[in-house]
Amino acid sequence: MSAPPIVAEDMDADAVAAVLRARQQAMAGERITRDRPTETLLAFALGGVTHGLPIAQVRAVAMVPKVTRVPHGPAALMGLVAWRGAVVNLFDPAALLAREVATAGAMIVLRHDAPRIALAVDALLGVVDMPRDDVVPTLSRLVEGDGERLTRIEPALLIELLLPSRLQEG
Repeated sequence: MSAPPIVAEDMDADAVAAVLRARQQAMAGERITRDRPTETLLAFALGGVTHGLPIAQVRAVAMVPKVTRVPHGPAALMGLVAWRGAVVNLFDPAALLAREVATAGAMIVLRHDAPRIALAVDALLGVVDMPRDDVVPTLSRLVEGDGERLTRIEPALLIELLLPSRLQEG
């Protein structure tokens, strides 16, 4: 069984073959990128920039409740909030990430039990799958995939910077 010849106006056989090769390479490239390992990130806005946290490190998301200020707390500590019967430390990660936030609209509660930690963010944007790289973890790095770009945040490093080590164990 043979396929009918491809006819294109103003294109000779070599030009048609070049277009077909380019299409095949594009399709192969799509398959390769789909085969790359990915990780699921919770995307959020902070200071007009899209960031992402590994969804495995997120316990929950919620609107920011009433915040109780803590005198002489770490600079990034906005205060304490009551969440599901527990006291949670609400931090503002904007300064560490060189962002300016007017008012936090949501909080991301991290999987960190002693003490419980939440991050104040502008808005939650959803869940995205992005390519995973085997690079040395840094606080933040740009990741791109499927036409999307965001700054991936490493939660463990963020917690180290937000919370003095003497307080990390509760």
